[in-house]
Amino acid sequence: MTSRETTEQQRNQMIIAIDILLYQKGFNNMSFSDIAEATGLSKGNLYYYFKTKEDLLQVIIEHRVNAMKLMLNDWQLKFKTPLERLQRYAQIPVNESTNVIHYGCPMGSLNTELAKSQPELQKISKQQFDVFKQWLKKQMRLMLPNENSEHLAMRLLVRTQGIAIMSQTFNDKNLILREVEDTKRWLNHISKQ
Repeated sequence: MTSRETTEQQRNQMIIAIDILLYQKGFNNMSFSDIAEATGLSKGNLYYYFKTKEDLLQVIIEHRVNAMKLMLNDWQLKFKTPLERLQRYAQIPVNESTNVIHYGCPMGSLNTELAKSQPELQKISKQQFDVFKQWLKKQMRLMLPNENSEHLAMRLLVRTQGIAIMSQTFNDKNLILREVEDTKRWLNHISKQ
């Protein structure tokens, strides 16, 4: 492994550690001291990579968006029909239920936090939702070419965000299970229209 590959691997590990910390603490509650502790780097080394927390947020959002695109491309190959892909999307809260109950949705929590006090940063964070929205819209259009795919995509996005918020609020994994199953039934129902 070359020095450049090692540096890139270390940077990726650092980004993953910071992403987890951001999810668990939130942007405004996360300090450079917290980041240094989570990554095992000194503050000076962190400042080499990120001059400000805003720079750091941009890198984390890019990391998340890239990971989301890879996941969605994988689903495109793995699942044959739009309905199967949409049902897989609906399954996300179940697969992440422990984290969702403790911290909410990583995208939803961050966007809500930033919208309150830093709307310019929320616009950056919103990119995550934009990726899902466009992908969901495409799947809905493939499944139901004569329907309003944007409306249906937003409806599914709203449902999954609502599941995350309410299951965290009530600390209730069964709520996730029930509502995800209901969402899948809804998808099955509309696919037959």
